[in-house]
Amino acid sequence: MSERPDLAPSAFGMEEGPVILPAGFDADGAPVAHAVLTPDSDRRIKEIHCDPRTPIPVVFLPGVMGSSLVNKDTGEDIWNAPNMDELFSVIAGFISVVAGWFQSAAARSERFDPVAAVVHPNGPLISIDAEKLGFDAAEARRRGWSTVHRWSYQPTLEWLHLALNHPMEYGVPKGEWAEGSEDGEETALKPVLGTHPSEYGGFGKGEALTLDSEVFKTFVGYRYPVYAIGYNFLQSNELSARDVLDGVEYEDKDKKQHRILGIREICRENRTDKAIVVTHSMGGLVARMASVLCGGSEDILGVIHGVQPATGAPVFAKRFRTGAEGNDFKNRLVNQSLMGRDAGEFVAIASYAQGPMELAPMPDYIDGKPWWIVVDRKGRERLRLPESTALNDLYVSEAWYGLLPDKTLLDPAKVVEKFLRDSGIPLSVHEYYKKTMTTVVERQEALCGAYHSNTYALFGDGAIDLPDNEGTANARRSEISESPANLLTFGKVIWQGDIPEEVTAEELRSAELIEDDHEGKLKLRVAGQVVNLIVRNETRALDPYKDRLRDNGIVSGDGTVPAWSAEAQGRGLIPGVAGSPARGVQMVFRQQGYEHQFSFKHPWSRWATLYSVAQAVHRIKGGHLR
Repeated sequence: MSERPDLAPSAFGMEEGPVILPAGFDADGAPVAHAVLTPDSDRRIKEIHCDPRTPIPVVFLPGVMGSSLVNKDTGEDIWNAPNMDELFSVIAGFISVVAGWFQSAAARSERFDPVAAVVHPNGPLISIDAEKLGFDAAEARRRGWSTVHRWSYQPTLEWLHLALNHPMEYGVPKGEWAEGSEDGEETALKPVLGTHPSEYGGFGKGEALTLDSEVFKTFVGYRYPVYAIGYNFLQSNELSARDVLDGVEYEDKDKKQHRILGIREICRENRTDKAIVVTHSMGGLVARMASVLCGGSEDILGVIHGVQPATGAPVFAKRFRTGAEGNDFKNRLVNQSLMGRDAGEFVAIASYAQGPMELAPMPDYIDGKPWWIVVDRKGRERLRLPESTALNDLYVSEAWYGLLPDKTLLDPAKVVEKFLRDSGIPLSVHEYYKKTMTTVVERQEALCGAYHSNTYALFGDGAIDLPDNEGTANARRSEISESPANLLTFGKVIWQGDIPEEVTAEELRSAELIEDDHEGKLKLRVAGQVVNLIVRNETRALDPYKDRLRDNGIVSGDGTVPAWSAEAQGRGLIPGVAGSPARGVQMVFRQQGYEHQFSFKHPWSRWATLYSVAQAVHRIKGGHLR
């Protein structure tokens, strides 16, 4: 399907001035323009304005649960995230959330089968303005836009297309490249040109871009067709990385074939050898595996990571014991609808889904320090894990403190059992879980400190500090910001209980699990005494007097990914961040103000994204257009 140009119609019979027919591009990259037949009396000159620039495709990879999935055998929806951007979508989304909340563990296990799941190429699509974008809805679908969640991502794809392809008009910079906004709601208060990256949280060697800088000159010498690639987030991120590189076929109910383009195909159709990859959340792990494990580094010009859980997130591990959480009824309803009301419902999905499993804290999370902590009533630490490795101490441990002390929670619908039988794998379901978790950690180890050689990263670390004189006539302006409370998340998992003074750490480790409600309350027998433990299950700031804790494990971030994890991308660049330098990362932006899901809608994130794309292009192309 070819791109449709935004025609510039003139009044019939108007003599002065030519009719401008901007050219678009077809699927093969050839310029095309559309015109209408006119009466013989209309002799106006027609001018076709072509964009002669060489393309560098931009490929967007969504986060976990950000792709539409269907069952390849039945054609039924596996996952189509609720859209809350239109009235009818809100109603449908609410019904979907409520229905999901009531699903049993067995129903969840049967539904979220990673082997049966495939990406649906024709998910919901935003309204495409062909005149503004230069292509129609069919072309947007061909480019993969409808493989990713409409509400969360597609407006970002539209913004990327416009901002990257139109930084100038007839030699004059425009938009957020040239002008800051008045209110800081949709774009930053300061333009990309003329602003030092440190003003938006940048660390690294980057300087302010100017109209005459070599970086900006190189950047504007190219055009940037924007694609998206949804992926099966239930399978391992390594398999998804291969799919993202090579593309996949999808056969619908009518046996009609659909192609989901991969990075290599996208490069070929644009007659180039490398693409820029922009990632959100777990999409960053997919891109890193594509580069580090799957031989895709030569197909990628540069990577811009947004809100990546670079070293994992403790909340994933916690949910193995508690199910999903929330600080209020609405958050609990939504989270538990998606991820389960208790441990059994979460384990039913997560113990067989390697993609989410790879979100568990990696070996280099907080530089290898313990993050699973047991404290007494006074808040004193009595047990700190992992002591050796998270794999041995937590992930495959059958001890009371391990992720899965109750193996009966595994495979409630017998999906894994059938897979093992059909595949001829001579393992029990529990043995297969432990083998899978071991493989997951091996992949994590391969990723530790490893990034594509031309990587830029941005992440959230709490709220924007509002000026003291806010609301007065002389108040300093600031971009919009989520509240600090909404940007807290789990940095550690804290279990607190009535542990007797004389109990040792070794006795605590050897305790017998008497009772587990699978929602975060445990009863243990420790050295002949009964001990009750409860997990800290809310993301709220520490109140030392009320909580009787020195540390409740809650840290700043974007409400989902702790800054402790994301800032690992800045090792060697951000002063004070412990650990060996992150190999391949050129710049990192520690930012404030935005929450996880809609991070790319925030002015700070958008500023850093545009700046990073320009830097990534210049670093490889170096002003030598080809």
